[in-house]
Amino acid sequence: MKISLEQPETECRSADLRTVELSVVIPVFNEEERIISTITQLDAYLRKQGMNYEVIISDDGSHDESPHLVRENFAGRNSVRLIRDRQNRGKGAAVRRGILAARGRHIIFTDADLSYPVESIGLCMEALREHDIAVGSRNLPGSEIEITPPLFRRLTGPVFKAMVRGIVVNGFTDTQCGFKGFRSQAAHDIFTNCTVNGFSFDVEVLAIARLFGYSITEVPVRLLLDSSDSRINLTSDPFRMLAELFEIRRRVRKLKSELSEQSP
Repeated sequence: MKISLEQPETECRSADLRTVELSVVIPVFNEEERIISTITQLDAYLRKQGMNYEVIISDDGSHDESPHLVRENFAGRNSVRLIRDRQNRGKGAAVRRGILAARGRHIIFTDADLSYPVESIGLCMEALREHDIAVGSRNLPGSEIEITPPLFRRLTGPVFKAMVRGIVVNGFTDTQCGFKGFRSQAAHDIFTNCTVNGFSFDVEVLAIARLFGYSITEVPVRLLLDSSDSRINLTSDPFRMLAELFEIRRRVRKLKSELSEQSP
């Protein structure tokens, strides 16, 4: 049982955590063509904000030069950290690994292509002043979508949303946006209880957050480009997503039962 809603006594929760205001987690799989540009843009933006920060590159078993390029270009930079898994386990696993390694009081994850521009971080941090979790949404008034959504999303997006609402959790306009922010305690409690490595991991995150009673707000985003569906297999992955949703429902019900047993 992984449930823990109290401050964990781990190394990443030690005194150095209090000096890091923001951790930005970037899940990476074979991103050699853009990873240096991404880190450089993030680093420049965050330095201008005058906050203590770290950028965590969570490499998900890349077999290109991504890890080597990060080491070579950012060696000795305390603000940039590389963590690796030798095996490709999925975006959910990479995000979870990065967030649980983060030392910041606030933690944001976003995509390696910076499809949501770096300025989105400021809006997210504003939202986290009043809420435990800030969820980017491409469907809110004020969101700016500057690209045509990929074919897979246009075909299956409405169906997947309906399944999420019917099987797992409702009340969100966009569960799958790749830009989300957390206060550190909320992030730790949620991600230590997450198990899904695949495309539906965002749904699990939000379902567990709702179960634990954390305050959640959605924020509009600006979407510049979107390659998030580029590695999806149209034949097998929809069925895998459906199976993940039922597994998430089972997992959340189990956690709910365990929480009830812990109550006095």
